[in-house]
Amino acid sequence: MFTSSISEAENKLISYLPNTGSYYERKRNYSVDFETNKNTTSLLSPYIRYRAISEEKVLKQVLEIHGPHKAEKYIQEIFWRTYWKGWLEHRPEVYTDYINEKNNLYNEFKNKKYYLNAINANTNFSFFNNWVNDLKNNGYLHNHIRMWFSSIWIFTLKLPWQLGADFFMQNLLDGDTASNLLSWRWCAGIQTKGKNYIARKDNIEKYSKIKLKDNEILNETAEPLFENKDYRITELKTFEISNPIDIDYMIIPTDEINILKDLNITNCCAFIGYPTQDYNDHLFSDKVLDHVRNLTNSSINDDIFYEDIEIKKSFKTYYEDLDIWINDNNIKEIYLPYVTQGNWKKIYKKIIKKYPNINFIKFNRKYDISSWVFSKKGYFKFKQNIPTILKEIF
Repeated sequence: MFTSSISEAENKLISYLPNTGSYYERKRNYSVDFETNKNTTSLLSPYIRYRAISEEKVLKQVLEIHGPHKAEKYIQEIFWRTYWKGWLEHRPEVYTDYINEKNNLYNEFKNKKYYLNAINANTNFSFFNNWVNDLKNNGYLHNHIRMWFSSIWIFTLKLPWQLGADFFMQNLLDGDTASNLLSWRWCAGIQTKGKNYIARKDNIEKYSKIKLKDNEILNETAEPLFENKDYRITELKTFEISNPIDIDYMIIPTDEINILKDLNITNCCAFIGYPTQDYNDHLFSDKVLDHVRNLTNSSINDDIFYEDIEIKKSFKTYYEDLDIWINDNNIKEIYLPYVTQGNWKKIYKKIIKKYPNINFIKFNRKYDISSWVFSKKGYFKFKQNIPTILKEIF
């Protein structure tokens, strides 16, 4: 279903661009196009997730073809991920609590049969079992299916939402910390307090080719979960680069694979990869780890933009190779692209602590700075400001 290469990402973008207007608005909620039997969405998320293709690039091409009104729904969906990231950055404790809770719950549930049945496609719901197998085999589920899956996991199977969010992150090729976590919280009814998402038989059958059996009965009257905690909003410190050409050395996290090309930085010496031992907020499947590594290699090896740029790639011996890179180049100053909640926060902390004599300079993309200022409250307010954001970044 997915090839972890930059050429595949660009081909998917080009082929789907004509559908980002009225087609997407009409078909996006259907898990499959009943006429063509193809996916109704662009399937770009496994590439956008790591910014092999950036949100700016997608938005720019969509706007050039359709304009802001015809492609309004698709543009809004691109910004949903951006909004979630900003929302979580303003409330980092939500992520910290989730990690602690899911770790504790895993220790409690790892030997429980009904949890194991759910993650091993052995429930009493044949269509749910198919979704589990699709997730494991393909690393992907349509967004509407993810909503149904989450609701059934929480309210019909009676499993902790934190373990469901963890199961998704272990297997999704586009597993995004903020989007995944906050979407599960939303389905549970704690993100928008008191408003949970209910998977209903008629909705599933309308928007998919699934027909539920008589004995496949969903809990369609479930009450929302309750969370007895309010999270304080913290202000973000953001830094935009005034002159990218001045950057000599950069550590590139795999959340920002194409940052050099996106900012047109050509004279930089860079280090990219991930330390497997610390890329572990979840027990990522080999499929996910391979996707990140292969997409990183392809993005750099298969683009002539990088031909004359010195880039060191490392995965198996990341920290050892980083030591060599720093010492061989006698590096005193390193730029770090801003990273959101997830694996890279702690990796950055470890690197900065290890090299106290190096001046580390963090910086943000203009796209994120322009968007996150509107991410403190609900998406409706954010959505109202999308035209303003677009004017600022283009």
